Amino acid sequence: MKSIQAGIIKFVFILSLGLLFSSVQAQEEKQELVFGIHSYLPATDLLERFSPLIEYLEKKIAADIHIKVSNSYQDHIDNLEHGLYDFAYIGPASFITLTMNNRDYPLLGRLSFFGKDTFRGAIIIRQDSQIKSLQDFKDNTFAFGDPESTLSSKVPKRMLEDAGVSIADLKHHSHLKNHHNVALAVLMGKYDGGGVKQEVFNKYQSKGLKVLQWTQDFPTHIFVASRSMNPVLVEQIKKLLYGIKHEANADKILQSIKKGTTAIIPAQIEEYEQLRQYITPKSPVQQNY
Repeated sequence: MKSIQAGIIKFVFILSLGLLFSSVQAQEEKQELVFGIHSYLPATDLLERFSPLIEYLEKKIAADIHIKVSNSYQDHIDNLEHGLYDFAYIGPASFITLTMNNRDYPLLGRLSFFGKDTFRGAIIIRQDSQIKSLQDFKDNTFAFGDPESTLSSKVPKRMLEDAGVSIADLKHHSHLKNHHNVALAVLMGKYDGGGVKQEVFNKYQSKGLKVLQWTQDFPTHIFVASRSMNPVLVEQIKKLLYGIKHEANADKILQSIKKGTTAIIPAQIEEYEQLRQYITPKSPVQQNY
């Protein structure tokens, strides 16, 4: 009898060890990925916006995904170039900079808003401002966002340039890191005007801002993968991103990223060529015409 009991105890012990080993092995095999976001909003806001998406992907691909918010747009570009991010969310202008010398980054998808896959920004002023046109910024002050930002820096500079206002013509200008900082600086009267995306203008319009001029429509932000990511994983993530719109909690995931987002759709590098040409600095010959 004792020998039978001893055998049962031994069997249970071995079985427990086997289950424990299997559990540890499964945890060890669980891949870890890093997802990067550029600092177009405060870090706390970005973590809140992208957490539902990352939780969705973690469950689907059995991975631990760590969210990292870059210190600056250039830092974001550098981290992608150096392989510090496995995949990332990146603005159009930064994507253009990233792919200036190497276009081998796998494109995972981009945002779509009720079938519209573009967005726009605005040159903003206070509602009591005396500025009537872009030309009026000569000898006045202007707030830009991060130097690599599409709608708070690159595009506003081109719009001013097209209106005959160079950076040297401004009385003073600064780069204030993100769109919210620009909007608040203009509201507080620290700057006569600035560039922000429409979403940020909408938030602060009732507090005293108005649009002096809208930008053109440009292709939306894009999800890209590291050049070293396994092609099988690239395709898996793409399929999952495209399939979010069919999930029961699709609105929670997509609307959290940006209000009005209804899907993540395939992206093509050619879609960004018009913007690439628009924000590329003019040559001295072009500036004379």
